[in-house]
Amino acid sequence: MSSQFSLWISWLWIVSFLLLGSFSRFGLADDEESVNIFLKLFVAKRMDQLQAVKNILTLDMEKQKGFLDKITSKIQEVMMRHRVTLESSGYIPGTGLVDDGELPSDPVIRESFSLVLENSCLLCDIVLRLPNEMHKRIQSNKDLDLILKWSVGFVKEITLLDDSTVRLLDLCSQEIGVISKDPDYHNPYKITSSAKKFEEPLPPTKKPRLKLKRGPKMSKPEL
Repeated sequence: MSSQFSLWISWLWIVSFLLLGSFSRFGLADDEESVNIFLKLFVAKRMDQLQAVKNILTLDMEKQKGFLDKITSKIQEVMMRHRVTLESSGYIPGTGLVDDGELPSDPVIRESFSLVLENSCLLCDIVLRLPNEMHKRIQSNKDLDLILKWSVGFVKEITLLDDSTVRLLDLCSQEIGVISKDPDYHNPYKITSSAKKFEEPLPPTKKPRLKLKRGPKMSKPEL
């Protein structure tokens, strides 16, 4: 299988979960069952997303930049569209809708809720692992900057999230300037050049030449 074909397959796989919410196609029943279904499907989706990010990190720089351009463009498009749906519905994260729970019962709103949540987490994964590349795109694209900050702020208010997701969102909020950085802020996911150098084989070291001790010189025989 050629590398170009593998990239094409990887891109189709990534697009499939950028555009399809993990639990939007399921009919949710009572509140307790809805939350259980949501948590299981969300965790499964996050595992797929993390694998996709790992695949991106294995690409060479040129291919990685191309992938990042495509992904950020697609996520921006998806989130801007579904932001309109959520805001026009009156949905408030952490509260939900009047006479409805935090997980929307309306399938259209539930689809938008799911896609904004999941794509926000995916974008946070990428921002924290490749901050330099992502900051370049954010600074040169005002719409991307605005929708990313809106989505992370929106998702941070959802009360159903697990601790690891809350921590991810908090770190990304500081990284992109949604909130001020803590004095001891540290991005634990950033891949540094020193880390890459550590993985490279060390150059062979020259063995020191042994100096042989010379014995006493023989005196010339007298004639």
